[in-house]
Amino acid sequence: MAYDNRNYGNRMGGGRNSSNSNYQKGQLPKGYLSGGYFETAEGESVLKPEYIVEYSKEIARKLASKDEWEKPNTPQNKRSQVRKFYEYVLRIQGLLQLKNNHFGTVEAELKRLIPYAEYAMSRGTVSELFQNFINDNIMALHNVDDLNAFVKHFESIVAYLPKEKN
Repeated sequence: MAYDNRNYGNRMGGGRNSSNSNYQKGQLPKGYLSGGYFETAEGESVLKPEYIVEYSKEIARKLASKDEWEKPNTPQNKRSQVRKFYEYVLRIQGLLQLKNNHFGTVEAELKRLIPYAEYAMSRGTVSELFQNFINDNIMALHNVDDLNAFVKHFESIVAYLPKEKN
């Protein structure tokens, strides 16, 4: 099922006036998700490499930054909290395989991440940037290939997050 993103376009890469390395608080990198996860290479649709390296590294750096938070003395996004969301996406991906790869069978479960992220942000356990990351990516998922690309991208972000200090 396709989604109408006309009212969502302001968060999907348009309207940002900053560079990838210097974007505003709560904002994803300029151009992020514009054009989707894939590019054509040698006649084949492949995952854009920036979703594995550049975007993932930059988002992980910002997620770990205390500068991303509005409230003073609030800890940055915890690796464990981000990982909970990642593991939920992995469970949905596994469920999709059990349902014979019909994306519509798991679409509602994916959408549940949007209110979960909003709730986590309202409690102060994730930043606005993380909520935007979840919202923008979930809204960009339209089929099995998109979900698989998102899982690889999210995995890269988790890998780039620094280890939590005890």
